[in-house]
Amino acid sequence: QLLTILLDGDPTDDSVDVAVGYMCIVGRQLTEVSPAGVHAVMERFRGLLHEGIIGRRGQYRIETLLKIKRGGFVDYPTLPDEEHLDLVEREDQITFELGLDDEGLS
Repeated sequence: QLLTILLDGDPTDDSVDVAVGYMCIVGRQLTEVSPAGVHAVMERFRGLLHEGIIGRRGQYRIETLLKIKRGGFVDYPTLPDEEHLDLVEREDQITFELGLDDEGLS
């Protein structure tokens, strides 16, 4: 849904950049979970290239994403290796629950 919102209508170069970055990170996992969804998003990216409504930077980012997808997102693993994770033990965790509409947030 996030990708659809970013690419819907007349996307800006910034929204395309965010969508491409997000797709690089979650692409492999999404391909496993929802191949039809990935196909639809990639078709939207291709459509943006053909329409020519985004700047050169956005076009370059989309072309790079298409190459990454053709390679199967090999440089973007679904989960990082455990040695790269800095895990916090459950008893050492501090959590805060905030709502976006809380009174104290401004």
